[in-house]
Formats: sequence, structure tokens, C-alpha cells
Amino acid sequence: MAIEEIGLKQGTQTYIDKEMKIGLVGARKGNNDRPPEVALYVKDDRERDLILRPGDTFLVGNQTWRLERVDEAGVDKLGAVFARIE
Repeated sequence: MAIEEIGLKQGTQTYIDKEMKIGLVGARKGNNDRPPEVALYVKDDRERDLILRPGDTFLVGNQTWRLERVDEAGVDKLGAVFARIE
């Protein structure tokens, strides 16, 4: 069964498939003049770092994912929720 949604805390990573993973390097809450933002590490057939805001999409292998939201994820930690859309 394919993963449809993933939640990650800052400083953690997860495998999406055998050779594909994402890691949440950092996250920032939004404020009055700046939206929330995350720094994401992606490894599939190559490695790259992305800066994403809610609603942004990105590819992991042939899968399309979207940053849904940035949330509190424990004491002094932020997390992010990602949804597979294709």
C-alpha cells in the first residue's frame, strides 16, 4: 500500500520507498509578513535540498508530494505534514 501522508519532526527523516527518502532539516512558523517555510532534504536517484512553503509541490522519484502544513511537534520543535498527490 502506498503512503499517502507523512508527518516529520525537525531533524528526522523517513523512507518513502526502498531507495527514496525525505528529511526535515528545518522549519519556521509563519508570522505577519512571512509564510511558514521548511528546508527539506530529498534523496531519490539524486540528492537535493529544497525550501518549501505550504502548497508547494516536489518530486520524489516519480511521485508528486505537497507540503500541507507546518505544525508544533513537541516542546520547542516544529514538524511538517506532506501529502502524496500523484
